[in-house]
Amino acid sequence: MDPFTHGIVGLAIGALSNEPLSPYNPVYGAALLGAVAPDLDVVAMLKGDLYFIRNHRGATHSLAGFIVLSAVIAGLFFLDYRGNPLEYFFWAAAGAISHGILDSLNSYGTLLFWPFSSKRCAGNLLMFFDPFLVFLFLPVFFSSWAPHKVACLSLGLTGLYLLLRLIIRMKVEHFLRNKFSAPKSRIKLSVLPALRGIANWDFVIEAPKEMLFGTLNLPGPGICRKQSLPKSEHTPVVLKALQTIPGKFFRQFTSLYHINSWQDKNKHIVKFIDLRFKDKSDFFYKLTLVFNEQLHLEKAYFHRLGETVPVNRHFQEDKSNTQTMAG
Repeated sequence: MDPFTHGIVGLAIGALSNEPLSPYNPVYGAALLGAVAPDLDVVAMLKGDLYFIRNHRGATHSLAGFIVLSAVIAGLFFLDYRGNPLEYFFWAAAGAISHGILDSLNSYGTLLFWPFSSKRCAGNLLMFFDPFLVFLFLPVFFSSWAPHKVACLSLGLTGLYLLLRLIIRMKVEHFLRNKFSAPKSRIKLSVLPALRGIANWDFVIEAPKEMLFGTLNLPGPGICRKQSLPKSEHTPVVLKALQTIPGKFFRQFTSLYHINSWQDKNKHIVKFIDLRFKDKSDFFYKLTLVFNEQLHLEKAYFHRLGETVPVNRHFQEDKSNTQTMAG
């Protein structure tokens, strides 16, 4: 989610204390900072887009990270306001947890259980910016009377909104299964919020021989921009690509991906495509691996919105596999 949404949700968390909304109130300050602090990992952008993508929504978006961030915030407020550091820790942790929940409900997901699990938690319910969610929490800014009641109302309506989106997504899944008339056991269907349009849903269908993807517009004309890609066989070079460090990173980055492979002269090319995010012309994230005839990885490139970044310098193989990243 965007920083503004995280911020107003953090203020709503602080309002549960029923204290007056004030920029000088440490309860609101701790909850607000806790709600936005996990995005401090944006400093990773200073080391390049690939490093940022590899680390964004990682440690700072985990339960362990929330504890550390909340402790730091509590310490800062204690130094400035004195008072009860445990109280500051509680409200900072509540704000941080709200951040984790919101980010776990979109399609990018978070490493919520890092370092014990490298699997991203992605609920596929919310857009990156949801204007309706902002609308639900705006009254918190004007809650001079009984702020805890306004906060409870906003949080309750948000729960109902999430339930409504879950029901709509389930209906979309049911519609798509009937539309493509495929046995449930033979396809893997994923439905996620579209990048644009609060009522639109993207879908990815993994069939035995192809990957289907497109957008379902509600309540409009239905499916639009439906496309397909043939599934690639798991040839030796594809299996090799899956076991490289860049390949493993990409599979941890997204569970919805397509693999394509071909041969160009004496080189074997394998391309990974993240099917989650797409504009009108191309997918946002791709990875290209170049192997020689002996299936040793020579070059690797990460593609983001048309920008190509060599990944060799970002990924280090262990000594037993250094030859696979030569070049």
